Amino acid sequence: MNIMQYPRMLTSTHEGWDELERWHPDMNALFLWLVLPLSVLPPVMILLASGGLGAEIFPGAHIGDWLLAATFFFVAEHVSVPMMAGVVRRAALAQGAAVTLRDAYTVAAVAPVPLWLSSIGLLTGTLWLAIPLALVALAAAGVLIHNGVRRVLGIKEDVIASEMAVQVMTMGVLAWGVLLVVTVVPLAVL
Repeated sequence: MNIMQYPRMLTSTHEGWDELERWHPDMNALFLWLVLPLSVLPPVMILLASGGLGAEIFPGAHIGDWLLAATFFFVAEHVSVPMMAGVVRRAALAQGAAVTLRDAYTVAAVAPVPLWLSSIGLLTGTLWLAIPLALVALAAAGVLIHNGVRRVLGIKEDVIASEMAVQVMTMGVLAWGVLLVVTVVPLAVL
């Protein structure tokens, strides 16, 4: 998949999505070529932020605490993607759509890309930039879910696709909250 097509996936149900459909990756390929490389970014950003913004927020945290937090976050990411694929699939099946787990995983693997990329905001050294960037990324993930539901899962009705996107995003926001808690607990408790 051409990464340059990715921004167009936010504004279209064809641009970028058609190329993804032609590639027709299985879940292992999506994991190796998309999920794994991008999911490394937030833990690395957490470690890099440990000396700047992180040190301001958690002044008593040591490097071992930061390593533990980054590791927990990385593991939680890899639990959340298949979990979200299950949520996507159940939401589609509830609407009567014939959906494979591969298709649901495709949507679940593409949607968090803006969230993974937003972790770069930790390098700004200020929460006033990092938090809005994360919120914009969350909105972009919602748009990708909506467009992915329409294109990959074949849901043609915009209202149904929107309902499904809201259901999936609700669970996604909860999963995102769990990821944040998993990161903060080792820093605040240890």
